[in-house]
Amino acid sequence: MTWPNRITYTRILFIPFFAIAAMQVRYHESFKYVALGLFVLMSLTDLLDGYIARRFNLTSLEGKFIDPLADKLLMMTASVFLALPIWRMADGRAPLLVEIATIIIARDLLICVWVIATFLAGVKKVYEPSRLGQTTTFVQMTMTGAMLLGVISPAVYRYAAVPLSYGAAGFTIASGLQYLYRYVRTLNLHATNGS
Repeated sequence: MTWPNRITYTRILFIPFFAIAAMQVRYHESFKYVALGLFVLMSLTDLLDGYIARRFNLTSLEGKFIDPLADKLLMMTASVFLALPIWRMADGRAPLLVEIATIIIARDLLICVWVIATFLAGVKKVYEPSRLGQTTTFVQMTMTGAMLLGVISPAVYRYAAVPLSYGAAGFTIASGLQYLYRYVRTLNLHATNGS
């Protein structure tokens, strides 16, 4: 197993600890900092494994599957917990709108279903993420970091996290539609080549 893949698997193992920290905020406000710290750590490992893979030519088929999977698992987990009113905000509400959380989760599930469906249809290949998809992941991660910082700082929440959440929703919808188009196109091409 390559070092980038080891780092990616470690990132996945940290996700349950992030979820536990988020659940503990309701009882101990200091866990806001723990959740933020874990998210920052996982984000840095995401950058690190990508850098090592490119710098030392350690890219692998396994890595191309598990790296985006780790990103999606983290984003879905963070979206679920940020949409719950457990963060001890001044007004008692959840930081992230349920509608936006649903959009993010639905898009990531769509991608997972797309990969599985194309594999079952006999199309066995790794799909490189589009530039729009990469931008969407970046905006989502930035929004999540701002949300976690925003539950600590009201100013960050109001002027950064909230606007970023709407931007993330827009990018997520656009990239979700793009993935849906690519999925249909792939199946059509496979059906044509197989006929």
